[in-house]
Amino acid sequence: MTGSGIGVYRGAAVSIAPIEAYENFLGMPSGTGVGYVLAFMADQPSWPQFEQAILQSKTNLGPGTASATAWAPLLGSRQLMLAVPACCQGTTWQQEASGVNDAHWTALAQTLVNGGLGGCWLRIGREFNGGWYHWSVSTTSSSGNYYPHYQSGYAHVVSVMKAAGFTGKFVWNPYVGQGTMGPRHGVENCEPSQSVIDAIGIDFYDGPCRSYLAGQEVRTLAQQQAFWSSVHDSTAWDGLTGWHNLAVRQGKPLCYPEWGLRLWMDAGVYKGGGDDANLINQMAAWMQATQPLMHAFWEDPGMGVSDPDDFHGRQIVVPQARQAFLEKFGY
Repeated sequence: MTGSGIGVYRGAAVSIAPIEAYENFLGMPSGTGVGYVLAFMADQPSWPQFEQAILQSKTNLGPGTASATAWAPLLGSRQLMLAVPACCQGTTWQQEASGVNDAHWTALAQTLVNGGLGGCWLRIGREFNGGWYHWSVSTTSSSGNYYPHYQSGYAHVVSVMKAAGFTGKFVWNPYVGQGTMGPRHGVENCEPSQSVIDAIGIDFYDGPCRSYLAGQEVRTLAQQQAFWSSVHDSTAWDGLTGWHNLAVRQGKPLCYPEWGLRLWMDAGVYKGGGDDANLINQMAAWMQATQPLMHAFWEDPGMGVSDPDDFHGRQIVVPQARQAFLEKFGY
């Protein structure tokens, strides 16, 4: 068990029962173990849905009917960490910076404040360098999402929400690796003014990786070790070591809002690391050494480690990783 705060995502439903079940899985006292509950607004909401902080209907699907504020009376001492989309309804970071969407951001802030979540943690435009969201940054100067526009747009959004009374924390949240920034532009160059971010959050999963052959489900230890070496690389600025060093230099807390096993198919093809106990063990040692603020192992029901290994929704069985996670992160 590390000294870092533990968070978890247990599906899109607004219910504390799955969180308590996860605490039970790890042997935690109910209500005192999990410190951060992850929730996700829909990625492409209408403006009314955005303003009301409407959550996704199901993992990675469209808007549902519940607002993030439904979590407020359920959390107890836990903190909500909310993923918030940006550049909605066809707009760009350049337009965010110009103030085109200010009324919508103000309304969102007021919804959170009035709904009892004025102090929650926000991951605005998470994984902005990944390439899979419409708010992804670009190195093309003519793009509305050119990364300097992202910097100014992000800072502007923060200032608008604070002016509307929001007092929570802002987690600047890249995905590990170069992504859309490519080899010539470091992702750290996307960082907004340090004054507008409260923590640096890094997301990563064990794949895809050049050492993994797409389609295979059983990986060798050598392949899994190669992945860890690539993501931990002490010589590359965009590995875990580089991000840790950046956070230390800036005096910002580092956290891992999402990390874990890639246990899903992409168009029927598997690209993850399989039953990757090595990732669990290495990450536990890394966090023990560096003590991040918090971490949340991806635990979508049927896609993680806490359900029975014969859970009907699990595409890849992970008995070794499950046991390693209990040994390293259980109480």
